[in-house]
Amino acid sequence: MKIKYSQEDRLFSLYIRSKAGGICEHCKKFKGVKKLQASHYFGRRNKALRWSEENVSALCFTCHMVTMTENPHYHSAWMLQKLGEVKYRKLCNASTLIRKWTKDELKELRVKLRKGIKEHAQ
Repeated sequence: MKIKYSQEDRLFSLYIRSKAGGICEHCKKFKGVKKLQASHYFGRRNKALRWSEENVSALCFTCHMVTMTENPHYHSAWMLQKLGEVKYRKLCNASTLIRKWTKDELKELRVKLRKGIKEHAQ
């Protein structure tokens, strides 16, 4: 079953890519904000981490689909290195939680993301 791509998903993706300044977090090459992808370590189906900055990296197509998606053990090792052991363990533990977002929480998230996008666009 396909996961619906929400307004929050679009804003979050743009926020993550803007925050990276158009540079792939893995290969460090400048690709531009539009060419980057928001790569989730734990997939978007996991609502507890769907919009967690620690769970998502701004990656170019090759790093996202070839390097990380096709090599899950490498992806895990890279995330551990990126986050450090404490944050990585917290992320893994949080992946077991069940989260239901309220309408008010989603509205707050959208406001926060729009603000972050504006800050990183300057």
